[in-house]
This record gives sequence, structure tokens and C-alpha cells, in this order.
Amino acid sequence: MRALRPGTVAVGEDRARSLDVRPGSTVTLRFGDGVQARLRVVATYERSLALGDFLFARDELLRHVSGPGEGRRVLVRTASDGDRGVVEQALAAAVAGARVERGPAPVRVAAEDQALGEVVSAAAVSAVGAFTVIAVLSTLSLIAIGRRPELRLLRLAGAGRRQLRRMLRLEAAATAVTGLAVGAGVASVPLLAFSLAMARTLPYLPAVQGVLIVVVVAVTTGAGALLPLRETLRGRYPARQRG
Repeated sequence: MRALRPGTVAVGEDRARSLDVRPGSTVTLRFGDGVQARLRVVATYERSLALGDFLFARDELLRHVSGPGEGRRVLVRTASDGDRGVVEQALAAAVAGARVERGPAPVRVAAEDQALGEVVSAAAVSAVGAFTVIAVLSTLSLIAIGRRPELRLLRLAGAGRRQLRRMLRLEAAATAVTGLAVGAGVASVPLLAFSLAMARTLPYLPAVQGVLIVVVVAVTTGAGALLPLRETLRGRYPARQRG
């Protein structure tokens, strides 16, 4: 990276592989102002997802931007035995108009349309989730309604309401756990492949979203498996039919 100067460029490994270039090769790029340039590749790097596909020398890039002095930040780390006060004074004196901050806030780079994209993604995921919940709830309700004769027969055989409710709750819990396990297994295959290929890390799910998924699955399973059978479990014993 020390060889990065005007007329050169550093390329991310993924982009370099797709362009079939390596250090020493030449690439033709077009900057944001429309200027086309042939640059020599001097290095490749791994973290292209965070840094971008191309890194340019400062002097090279300043020729093609409209506001070269805006929004520029430099992070400096002092040595373990260094005097921070002296370093801050030296930095302030070295660059006119520079503001030296101790412990600056993290830099967050976001695309202009990121907020809109997040809203659209949330709406799409919510719609898919809602249709899935309706489908699962309807299926479990139909299955439960079809089991009413079975439960009446068990009650006639002497089974109590508490026993039947315990049985149904255990069945609902087993169904919910199985659904979560199968869903996590199916989703982990493409997520793991994508995460390892793009970021070389394991997939990450925020704790709040994970808890929300578990709660929705539990409530949906319980409502579909237990609510349609409330009338069947009421009363002491069903009346025997004579005929």
C-alpha cells in the first residue's frame, strides 16, 4: 500500500479476481466526474466489503471530487508511552483549521437511499411473515378441528380435561420446537454460505429479532392447536349417544 500514489490503484480481491488483474496489471477506470484513466494496480486487499472495490491515492482522488476538503477525518493512535497532550498540540499546529478530538464518535457511512431501502425491506419481510402466520394458523386450526372426535372418545374413556390439555400443550410445544429447528437449519445454509463468501464471518441475528421470532412461533402454534378445542374440553364429560 505504500506504493499507492497518483497513477496507481489498489483493488479488492473479489474485484481483482473478476477483472483478472493482479499487482503490476493495468486497469481502465472512469471517475465520478466522467474522466477515464488507466491506472497500475499496486496492491490487493481482502476487506473490500468495508473499504470498497478501489482505493486511490489522495492526490489522485482530489482531482475528481467537487469538495475535497469536506468531511475528512484522520484517526491517530498514540504509543503506549506517548504524551497525548503533546500529540494533540502537534496535530493542531500541523494542519491549519484542524480540530483534534479525543475519543471521537464512530464514523457511520450510510447510503442516501438506505432509509428507504430499510423501510421497503421491513414491509416486504412483514408481509411474508404475516402470510406465513395466517397459513400456519389455518393449517393447525383445521387439524385441531379434525381431532375433536378423538378427544371426545378419550374423554369417554376417562381422560380428564387437565390430562388432555397437558397432552395438547406438549404437542404444541413439540411442533413449535420442531418448526424453529427446521426453519433455522434451512435458513442457515444459504446465510452461512453468503456470509462466509462475502464477509468471512458467521451470520448474525440481533437478540431482539430472535426473541420476536420465537414468540411469534409459540403464539401461532398455541393459538392454532389449542383454541379450536376449547369447546370440546369444556364440561365434565360429553354426553353418551344412544342408538
